[in-house]
Amino acid sequence: MKINSLISRSYQTTSVLEDTRDVLQFLQECEYLAVTDEESQILGIVTLKDLNAQPESRNLIDCDINKPIVTYEHTINEVFHLMRESGFDYLPVYDQQNFVGVIEIIAITGCFATVLEESKREYQKVIHDLRNPISNIYGLIGLFNNAENNNENIDVLKLCDISCKHALNILDDLLYVEIEESKPLSKVITELNGFYKQCLDEQTGLCVQKNIKIIVDFCDTKYQKVIDPVTVKRAVQNVIANAIKFSYPDSSIKIMTNMEDGKMILTIVDAGIGIPDHYHDQIFEKFTVAGRSGTKGEPSTGLGLCFTKQCLEQHGGEIYFKSTEGKGSIFYIRL
Repeated sequence: MKINSLISRSYQTTSVLEDTRDVLQFLQECEYLAVTDEESQILGIVTLKDLNAQPESRNLIDCDINKPIVTYEHTINEVFHLMRESGFDYLPVYDQQNFVGVIEIIAITGCFATVLEESKREYQKVIHDLRNPISNIYGLIGLFNNAENNNENIDVLKLCDISCKHALNILDDLLYVEIEESKPLSKVITELNGFYKQCLDEQTGLCVQKNIKIIVDFCDTKYQKVIDPVTVKRAVQNVIANAIKFSYPDSSIKIMTNMEDGKMILTIVDAGIGIPDHYHDQIFEKFTVAGRSGTKGEPSTGLGLCFTKQCLEQHGGEIYFKSTEGKGSIFYIRL
């Protein structure tokens, strides 16, 4: 990440001919001053640390105000290491020999703190995403014990292969995630009914663990949408996984599609524990307190639906719901 957004462009100036005692007074009120020559050209910056290092100097011109120069091309990490090596907490920033401002250590450490927090959230999101395919594989493996012939085993192996690849894709995102900017979407034309069926098929293992039956009623419309299949699949599977998580063992979930106002709506209906009214306006928030354990103690990070909402909005879609505590929930995905 470059330093451009962290540069302080508001600064006060003082003349290189100024008495250091007067400069000292100015520096009681500000962290640094830009030093100008007789032609008002900025020569560099002076700080309280500079004056304390040369107490015998009576005029600013006698002080050493030279500091390493930083440019727009420097990254935050480079400037941080430069500050650590030089011992300066403030460095002048230049653009083609023109002074443009100052970079401060406090701005850099603040940026590091923000990036650290964002990275923590990104890792938690990835861990949340990984739970679905890994739990699915765990459930699919259990099907081998009940398979009556080799063809059934082959089908289960294919589903395991799909879930493994899904998990590996998530791990790849984690390994190559760019802190500088969000990873760009790779959008392609996708037929949504077939896509939703694939999303559902890959959750078979989760259903097996709780003996949950999925009732599917997809419309006949071949509706195409330009989406990033990888991210939208995670978004959709988050909602399906939640329906399974909060449904009771041996129950049913209905999943349907229909067209409305030129868009396709995916509807996911469960008869699970439902969402209390006082949580309704919080479930799409990051690290929401509305996150609860599933009916078999499945954990929640409070990130899944936040990611889903952000992802769908990036694609011009939306997610909304109806829910009654103790009676279940209906989630709608419109794309």
